Amino acid sequence: MTKESSLHIDLDHFWPYQTVVLADQISRYTLDVVRSEAGLNQSQWRVLAAVADRPGRTAAEVTAVTPMDKTIVSRAVHSLIDSGLIQKIPSLDDKRRSSLEMTHLGAKKYRAIAKILNDTLTAPLTDGTTTEQFVEILKQFSAQIKDIPQK
Repeated sequence: MTKESSLHIDLDHFWPYQTVVLADQISRYTLDVVRSEAGLNQSQWRVLAAVADRPGRTAAEVTAVTPMDKTIVSRAVHSLIDSGLIQKIPSLDDKRRSSLEMTHLGAKKYRAIAKILNDTLTAPLTDGTTTEQFVEILKQFSAQIKDIPQK
């Protein structure tokens, strides 16, 4: 690689850029599905999905597993409670803590969204790569990125 070529990024072949483009496309598609099926916004969906993934999570745990700050998570939690999609279950040990659980309605809406997303986004890739193989590749990239020192 020449010095001049190392100063240029070919976006068509730069996987970090292509990953961002793909993530944006998936996010837009997901948001369209979530809006049409449940009338939710992106932050509400992320909270609902995090609670469905591990029922009983606290709001702090949801914040830790989603790319959102605690204020956005808090607003989404309150909105989902007001909509009857999740409920807070107070801790018996610590009155300051409560876990989040989906309601029957929340579970119904979640299942409808999950079915569409699973049917459309997790089908095997056209080259024969399975979803599991693709996810493993993404995890490897993620691990490599985490090892790069921050400047």
